[in-house]
Amino acid sequence: MKPTVTWIVLANTRVARAVENRGPAKGLGAMDVMSWTAQKASASRREPGVVYSIGGPAKTSVEQSNPQQEADKRFAKEISDSLSKAYAAKAFDRLVIVAAPKMLGLLRPNIDENLSAVLIGEIDKDLSNQSKEAIEAHLGSVMAI
Repeated sequence: MKPTVTWIVLANTRVARAVENRGPAKGLGAMDVMSWTAQKASASRREPGVVYSIGGPAKTSVEQSNPQQEADKRFAKEISDSLSKAYAAKAFDRLVIVAAPKMLGLLRPNIDENLSAVLIGEIDKDLSNQSKEAIEAHLGSVMAI
């Protein structure tokens, strides 16, 4: 019988990695099944300030974009897209997301319905740099390790 493979995604806004569990009482297996690194945010091309109207004394403020926020959104989309492709290739059967609260909020809208169907739990903590034992201790509330 084929084991049920669960990928646990550990993420923050700078790095993410997927680790693997192959069933109850198996613990965490491969610690880097897949990994991602965020690109640095580019400098804003739009200057903040005031724009004067050519038609009279009116002024308008120019909204400043936040390049880091945009880079974080792109990173969350990149992770979600990679997970969707891996799931379509039958690399895993179930999914757990363990992410810093900000990153978890960025990932949620990018999770498609196929991933949503196999998502068995979420933990809003940044465990991306924790040891195998610490990760396993936190996962006990979501799944049998």
